[in-house]
Amino acid sequence: MNKKLLVLIILATMLVLTGGAFLIWQKYHPLNAALNSPSAETKQPEIPKVSEYQVPILMYHYIRDAFGETELGKKLSVSPSNFALQLKWLKENNYETIKISDLADPGKTALSKVYFDKKKPIVLTFDDGYQDAYAQALPILKKYGFIGTFYIIRGYVGGGNYLNQAQIDELANAGMEIGSHSMTHPDLSTVNFDEAKNQILNSKSGAISFCYPSGKYNDQIISLVKEAGYTSATTTHMGVADQNSNLFELPRIRVEDGSGETLKNKIESASQ
Repeated sequence: MNKKLLVLIILATMLVLTGGAFLIWQKYHPLNAALNSPSAETKQPEIPKVSEYQVPILMYHYIRDAFGETELGKKLSVSPSNFALQLKWLKENNYETIKISDLADPGKTALSKVYFDKKKPIVLTFDDGYQDAYAQALPILKKYGFIGTFYIIRGYVGGGNYLNQAQIDELANAGMEIGSHSMTHPDLSTVNFDEAKNQILNSKSGAISFCYPSGKYNDQIISLVKEAGYTSATTTHMGVADQNSNLFELPRIRVEDGSGETLKNKIESASQ
């Protein structure tokens, strides 16, 4: 064999062996192995539990155009176009939505993450379970990457202008929280004990968040809500929830029809 060719073959072999040895060292050296391990790439930062917070809880009813409605109907309605403007304003002003049940979480996992991400937490609630929650609110919520808590009047499911169970399931599958708003929306503070208990317990259907119908309740109703296994309840009292709020008397902000600026003014007014 040609001597020069033999030398070239030997050199090439040495280069291959050296390169292979280096790759093996790089992979298994303790420092490099740690850097290249999947666990190092996917390890999540430790998020400290938040101890102080402020969370506006917005109260919506209808998401619809309310032309021709009564004054009360108009007060309870926000048009789809204005609802979109309000969510756009929230997004642009660094708000992030959480569920009502996240406020009752002892570990405050979701709430802590919002603050860790340097965003502002907010809750969007929708009372009664109207059809437009599915037809109008859901697509706009999805557009802005937001979630909401929907309080359902269980006895009205599938009737008239109310959500059916398939639509409620689709809301839940989209990440929305499904809460209870009683069976038939009575004034719980005036009905007898057994009726109040049935309204609260029979409407549970897996929910852990409750909303007092028309904001009517008393100490006995709070006790029944707790006994039924709910972890929170919302009222119609104006205000912003914080670390000192009673989880079974959470205040909310009634939202009016209007632009993002209208919503901004409502949140600021409630925060004072």
